[in-house]
Amino acid sequence: MPLNPGDKLGPYQILAPIGAGGMGEVYRANDPRLNRDVAIKVSASQFSERFEREAKAIASLNHPHICQIYDVGANYLVMEFIEGTPLQGPLPLEQALLYGVQICDALDAAHKKNITHRDLKPANILVTASGVKLLDFGLAKTGTGSSASTSAGTSGGSIEGATEAKDLTEAGMVLGTAAYMSPEQAKGEPADARSDIFSFGVVLYEMVSGRQAFWRKSAIETMAAIMRDEPAPLDAPTSLSAVVTRCLRKISASRFQTMGEVRMALEQSATAGEEDHSSIAVLPFTNIGADKENEYFSDGLAEEILNALSQVEGLRVAARTSSFYFKGKATEMSEIASKLRVANVLEGSVRRAGNRVRVTAQLVDVKNGFHLWSERYDREMEDIFEVQDEIARAITERLRVTLAAGAKRSTKNVEAYELYLKGLYYWHQRSPSTLNVAISCFEQAIKIDSQYALAYAGLTDCYGILRFYGWVSAEAGQPPAHAAMTEAMKLAPTLWQVNFSRAFYALYFERAWREAGPHFEKAIAINPRSSLAQIYYGLFLTTAGRLDEAVKQTTVASQLDPLSPFVHCLCTSVQMSMGRFAEAERFAQKALELQPDYLFGLWVRGLALCGLGRNDEAIELLERAVTLSRAPIFLGLLGLGYGRAGRAEDANRLLRELEDRGSRGEYVAAFAPLAIYIGTGDLPAIRRALAKAIAEAAPPVTLRVTCGQFLQEYRSDPEIERLLFELYGW
Repeated sequence: MPLNPGDKLGPYQILAPIGAGGMGEVYRANDPRLNRDVAIKVSASQFSERFEREAKAIASLNHPHICQIYDVGANYLVMEFIEGTPLQGPLPLEQALLYGVQICDALDAAHKKNITHRDLKPANILVTASGVKLLDFGLAKTGTGSSASTSAGTSGGSIEGATEAKDLTEAGMVLGTAAYMSPEQAKGEPADARSDIFSFGVVLYEMVSGRQAFWRKSAIETMAAIMRDEPAPLDAPTSLSAVVTRCLRKISASRFQTMGEVRMALEQSATAGEEDHSSIAVLPFTNIGADKENEYFSDGLAEEILNALSQVEGLRVAARTSSFYFKGKATEMSEIASKLRVANVLEGSVRRAGNRVRVTAQLVDVKNGFHLWSERYDREMEDIFEVQDEIARAITERLRVTLAAGAKRSTKNVEAYELYLKGLYYWHQRSPSTLNVAISCFEQAIKIDSQYALAYAGLTDCYGILRFYGWVSAEAGQPPAHAAMTEAMKLAPTLWQVNFSRAFYALYFERAWREAGPHFEKAIAINPRSSLAQIYYGLFLTTAGRLDEAVKQTTVASQLDPLSPFVHCLCTSVQMSMGRFAEAERFAQKALELQPDYLFGLWVRGLALCGLGRNDEAIELLERAVTLSRAPIFLGLLGLGYGRAGRAEDANRLLRELEDRGSRGEYVAAFAPLAIYIGTGDLPAIRRALAKAIAEAAPPVTLRVTCGQFLQEYRSDPEIERLLFELYGW
């Protein structure tokens, strides 16, 4: 019997139907124990055996691109609720390749567990904010050789979608959906992992072309075409067409034999595809001088060249953080190019002695390893700007793109420029001690050149980070930040960095924080490839309650800067603020894979695990964060974890420490104890601490991305609702 909104199924409350199929119905429901939405697939009684098989198949898989199973009942499965849309082509080539690699990853994980999907099709692949999700293992075959009968699936909705050809699945003879099955499936023969590879080829063909590879008027004709015909030629790069062709070979032994092989071929195709248009990664230049303190200069020189090349129309430049990820790593050039999806790499070195500098640079064509260009510059430091320009011109000439007239340099003073590079170097490290060094560098640069707009912008950004973490009060941080921001806007209102800093200031210091939006938008319009501007705009949109836009924005940022742990952590924050803790945890895990013990990654993953109810794991990470920094914000977040785990005494111990430190004159932002009160559920204390946080001008974005989603649980309280509306405006 169909369920209705409000009905209970075990502990779950039904919210709405999602879809239905031959195996049963799928509903959106709420788990009140964890305050999260789930998808529940209710079985028709005759499919109980297949239901059990599906549950076991999904439960054995733990992969970011495969739906998760949370629970199983007598006749139902409880799965991750996924907000997304079924895969649909045609897609831009770069996006099709990205999704293709993700599907390969998911299927490879399943195949390594001896699980064959056997019903791969666009309706069973959802496009979400973080990529694709592979669904519906109702037809999955395990390595035990157990047989499976029909798959019904469901149509529409947010967990699974399928269009079943019921007339093709009688008596267990033919398994799958006609348009996407392999020749062996169409013949009713046994199917293994190579059958999934054929179906993947059909899906990839459709992603690129927007049409089904073997479509005919009827299911029977379609099956005949699969066994007999070749699809129309694909309008795609030769390398990609070759991958599809090999996937679609009629004899399984002639196809790729593993999804790992398919993925490798796709990645090679992506690199080859980049050769159709110019693309480059600028690696951090190596400091080979005697003074290791000059590392900031070699990094800064590479970053300035990268920024100049980013302004070249028709040239795709890998983002700074992703390029700099390879600093100090002995990584093959081909691997760098594959991960960054570029055809060319610029590398170099810097040797500095006194006022003399030697810069060597070489541009490498990754496909064949040839040096397209190399040069050595022996100059005085006063000539460093000319060296940068010469390198940029040489690269654009070799890659046959045009270097447009760049923006006017923000300074011509080499000493001020050096200090600015040093400030940037320390700002990127984002700790209280390094930010104070960065502030000193920017201030010294301004003393030397009072017209240096970028130095003012850098100064603004430093105070913004300090304010976000509660490392400085509004009274101490706002005046110097406002003065620097105002001067930067007066001097260079057309620079993207200056517009970013203006938005940064509004986000962290202004009551009218929504004024940040237009400035982020202007920064992105000037430099659309700035992952920094893109990701922070997503953070702004989250705080403004514009959640769908926020997800799209962070997706863009993560695609621009795929190897940035910082970008992945901000993606985590956005997902958490929407209650998508499983997605958030995956982003955070990726950040920690890229940079183990990354403080930002530790605390955001800890919070995501709190949201998933995995409190012991969360506390382990949050305790590690506190070991690295005993700043009040981290004590507060650890206290939240203790509180949610029922460890009230541990949480109260941290409260006492914060109170003691505050009584001795240390600035302790009100949102630190607020997090602990949220964890312990002390409603009167939550009201008091939230009111105090608003009174001391706590940045709304800080509350939103730290304890904000947990605070939402108390929004039914009229006073908390009033305060949150005052804070966010929604």
